[in-house]
Amino acid sequence: MKSLRILASVGLVSGVLVMTSGALATGATGATGASASTVKTCTSALLSVSLGTSEGAAGTIYYPVVFTNRGAACAIWGVPAVQPVVGGASHSRIDVGPRARNDSLGQMPVRHVLAAHHQVSAGMGVAESGNYPVGLCEPENAGAIVVSLGTFLPPTNLTLKISVCTKVSSVSTRLIVSGNTGA
Repeated sequence: MKSLRILASVGLVSGVLVMTSGALATGATGATGASASTVKTCTSALLSVSLGTSEGAAGTIYYPVVFTNRGAACAIWGVPAVQPVVGGASHSRIDVGPRARNDSLGQMPVRHVLAAHHQVSAGMGVAESGNYPVGLCEPENAGAIVVSLGTFLPPTNLTLKISVCTKVSSVSTRLIVSGNTGA
C-alpha cells in the first residue's frame, strides 16, 4: 500500500536494537488537557506504589503492583524490577532469592499518560514454592519486596509475606498496563 506510513523509527547501533521515543505506543490513562506528546515523564516525586488485591490461579498468586500519580499529568512505561527481601525495619534490604524475571521480554512498552490520581499497574506473579522440587527451589520466606522502575521510581519497600525459591526465580513481572488490576 502506498498510503502506509511508518510511524516508528528503529535503528541498529553496535548490534543493539535502538528505538526512538516515538516508537513507544501511547495509551492515554486519564489524560486531560495536555497533548500526550507534550506531557513530561513521571518522577519519583509524583508517584506512589502499592500492592493491589491478589488473585490465585494454577499454583501462582498474582499481585498488581499499582503506580499512582500524585501530581500533574505525566508519562510512564516499562516493567518494574522486583526483589523479594527479608523485610522488617532492620533487615529490609537483605535479598531472598533471585530478582523477579521479566515475562514481557520482546514486547513493546506502552507509554501511559496519567492524569492526577490515576493509576497504572504491572502484574507480579509468585509461583507456589511447593510447585518446585525442594532441591531445585530451596524455599525461604520473604517479608517484603523492593520495587523500582527505571528513573520513575527508586527502590521502594512494600510489605508482602511470601515464600520464594532461592535457587530459581519463582517471581515474575510484566509490562505496565492501564488500571489497577495488573491485567
